[in-house]
Amino acid sequence: MVDDSGRKENRLCIVSLIGKSTLFEQQCNKSWKFNQLIQIPAFKEHCVLNNEDDFEYYYDHLNNTIYIHLRSFHDTYQLLHLIDNINDDTSIKNFAQLWEHKQANFIKKSLICFLLSHIIVISHSSHTFDLNYLRFFRIIELLRHKTKSAILEAIRSHSGLKETDVMMSDGRLCVPRALFIFENHHHKGNDLPSGGDRDDDQKLINMALSLEDIIFNALRCSYVISNQINSALFTIAHKQPFVFIHRCYKESSSLGQTQKLLGILQGFVKQTKDSSSNTNLFNRANVQQQDDTAAFKRFLFRHIEEALTDGWSNDGISGGARSESSLFESCTYSVWLNLFTTIRELFETMPATNKVMRQSFGMLRANIDPDGKLNETRCKKYLPMAIKYYEEGLPSRYTRHFHEQRLQATIEFFATYARGSSYKRYVQQLIEQCTRLWHDGRQLCEAISLTRNPCKNELHRIPGEENTNDSTNFAHLPLRAHNSKIQLIAASNCGQILQEREDPFDLKEANYDFYQDVNKMLSVKPIYFEFPIFRGPVASTEARPCNSHKNELKVPSTTDDLSGASELSQSASVALYSPVPDNEQPILDNITGEKPDKHKTVTCTDDEQPIPSTTEYLDGMTHSDCPPGLLPRHSSWSLCCIGRASDYVPTKGLQQPGFLTGLNHLIPWDINPHNNQASAANAGGGGGGGAAQYHQQRTTATRSYKNNRRGAASSSIWDVTIRIYIGCEYECPRGHRFLCSSPNHVVRVGQNGAVKDDGAKLVRSDMPLYTPCSCRILSSGARVWAQLMRAFVVTPSSATPIQCVLHPQVVPGGPSSPIFFPSYTQPIHLTEDSIWVLRFPFIYHDGEQSLYRPQNEEDSAQCLVLRDLFSLFKNMPQGKSKPKAQLPSNFKKKSANKFSQGKVSRTKMHKKKKTAGNTGKTGLEAVQQRLTTDIAKNIEQQCANKVKANEGKSLTMVKPN
Repeated sequence: MVDDSGRKENRLCIVSLIGKSTLFEQQCNKSWKFNQLIQIPAFKEHCVLNNEDDFEYYYDHLNNTIYIHLRSFHDTYQLLHLIDNINDDTSIKNFAQLWEHKQANFIKKSLICFLLSHIIVISHSSHTFDLNYLRFFRIIELLRHKTKSAILEAIRSHSGLKETDVMMSDGRLCVPRALFIFENHHHKGNDLPSGGDRDDDQKLINMALSLEDIIFNALRCSYVISNQINSALFTIAHKQPFVFIHRCYKESSSLGQTQKLLGILQGFVKQTKDSSSNTNLFNRANVQQQDDTAAFKRFLFRHIEEALTDGWSNDGISGGARSESSLFESCTYSVWLNLFTTIRELFETMPATNKVMRQSFGMLRANIDPDGKLNETRCKKYLPMAIKYYEEGLPSRYTRHFHEQRLQATIEFFATYARGSSYKRYVQQLIEQCTRLWHDGRQLCEAISLTRNPCKNELHRIPGEENTNDSTNFAHLPLRAHNSKIQLIAASNCGQILQEREDPFDLKEANYDFYQDVNKMLSVKPIYFEFPIFRGPVASTEARPCNSHKNELKVPSTTDDLSGASELSQSASVALYSPVPDNEQPILDNITGEKPDKHKTVTCTDDEQPIPSTTEYLDGMTHSDCPPGLLPRHSSWSLCCIGRASDYVPTKGLQQPGFLTGLNHLIPWDINPHNNQASAANAGGGGGGGAAQYHQQRTTATRSYKNNRRGAASSSIWDVTIRIYIGCEYECPRGHRFLCSSPNHVVRVGQNGAVKDDGAKLVRSDMPLYTPCSCRILSSGARVWAQLMRAFVVTPSSATPIQCVLHPQVVPGGPSSPIFFPSYTQPIHLTEDSIWVLRFPFIYHDGEQSLYRPQNEEDSAQCLVLRDLFSLFKNMPQGKSKPKAQLPSNFKKKSANKFSQGKVSRTKMHKKKKTAGNTGKTGLEAVQQRLTTDIAKNIEQQCANKVKANEGKSLTMVKPN
């Protein structure tokens, strides 16, 4: 507020009021002192437009004085307004920054008052000197020296200021004189005795003298004042008093503000209402305030009159001639207003472009908070120690999980010593430096193998990703394949070779590439059954996820003979095999004993095998949740013929490497083709079951004839069996192989090499996909799990009416996982008189993830190979009913008469034994031999009829191209 009356060309004295206000002052504001002094409410006592520090000034033309009031957060009402508007989510860090910003702004505004004032009135909220002012004065003095050059340059460059108006050679009007105002709060009220006012006045005088001594000594010892006046921030008067003490009483409004602050400290519960005060106390306070106002006016005007007359130039601590003289200037209102505007603009808007001001304010923030500076020093000291703690014992390369664990331990170590508002900022620096250290050649590849082992190489690119979009950001990384540094031992498709293999990271590498590479090492290569795969160009096609049509594909039902003997329509069929190459035809001739036509292929009907898509391929393996008609790009299964049935010696077992001692014998499976149950086996085995037959009970094979001299003589002539050898091989990661005869039971072999187990139990059992191996891990003693990898079948000769069928179905992840099967979804009919090996996938992948062995043994027991793996098919000529075994007519009548009588004469039996003894055979053995010969002739005739009916059709098994 400015008084426009009167002349403004007179030389003026500028008085500034800074400092703190008390809770017991009027409206919690110190500006009331000036209002009572000039008897005009020139300064607003309660209206606050914003929370920022700002100036209020008033020009008193009668006394040629400008009064300046600096409103800051040290005023109680301003602090209350700041608390009311502060955000609830303000963290400690933000509050510390807010408090630092308020202090810096207050110091900058206070410096303007020291530069453009003659008298500085410093208000205190109590009757004791606040020693924090000493640090406050030193910071202002330091800032004044840093900004002196910028201030002088701004004044000289101002067009409205002339050298004749003001010199300001030191960047300020003069060395201002400081006056200190204190508050003395009375609480006795009317209890004061008569004559108490006179005693109070004397006490206040004594208190003021005592405070002057305290302030002088404190300023002198801290070098705030000295004989070198020009370098001092302010001076103090020696011949006049510079301390004044106000007598204040609690007012109703001030009590309300006090209760408000207490309410804030109690949790911002509520703002209490103003309490009533004693009327007599209030009246007494008005009288005392009138006396204080007159005394304060006399106290202040002594210094104003001296400034307007001669000023002061030797207010050093000596107070005499030994003190250095200083420049004292006064100015008119217009000149002062130009100075005030110029310097204020310099402090508020120029730091962004003025280098001197920017550096000065940077220094101010570094010195304004000693506690924060100490804490920041501690953070700087312990930051390198924390980084060294992180580096201690680091491996050459490590994963993200290890990095995060070590980083968390490092932050906890740093938090033990670091403190203050800078803690979070230095923690962020610690995280950045530790992460940069990890990325600098220590970052381990995050790829996980299909067996759940991490890659041990440093972060790298893999072959095949050189031209992708993502590779541009990783062009500096080396190009290499994933490697977990774990070596596994596995057998080939046929099981003839054991070879070390890398831990696979790709499905094709796990189930196809390794076995193809090992197959090249064989001197005599087996004959392969070629599973259908997608052979179209990949560039013009797209991959389909396996789970895009869940539960749409049903496992095919049982079917009739698919051996290729029936006539097929060429228009409704899909070729599954390629012609046999010329260089592999002799090998096929040696094994099969036939020379098939090169141009003939084995086909299956379109009703059972879906027509494969030529525009889409399957991204993964075939299973029950796959969309129908999609084929994978490579087969994860393998079926091969490794020799003739005569190559297998039952007493010696499989002569292949890796088998544990005595666990390489296949299990015999005896079949009676003429039993009525064989027809049931034919119907069930031909189709192979499926998902709908998950728990269907298959027909068991009949037992072989056992020589029993007494009883059951009539049934022995029908018990002619065909022996098939089957087995399920398990393989552990260390290359140990063994055969199991039933779930979790290895094969039992006698001393003479005969197998004690029956294959019928193996046929009708769901075999576990995983079973424990005999080896263990040395470090932990944990068991090593073996996986079912191969199924062996030794088929009977072509003279028998039985054909072996394979229909593999695997549930690798428990009941919730899909059923996996080869891309050829129909049961596979095997050729006669051969040894066939079905190799299962090493990894089962549903197109999105690998299905690992569950950690829980109970869940592992639910990973099964379904019981439809082995089955039979009974061959029949086309257009005829199922053949039955026929006995000779003459033998049938005789034997019927004997068996009907229920007994046999001992004499006749003795004669038969005697007659047979001449040939080395018993009578019963001779009868059985003649019966077997007749049955064999009948079977041979049936096979001849079948060959005649199937003329022109053959089953061709070739290797893939």
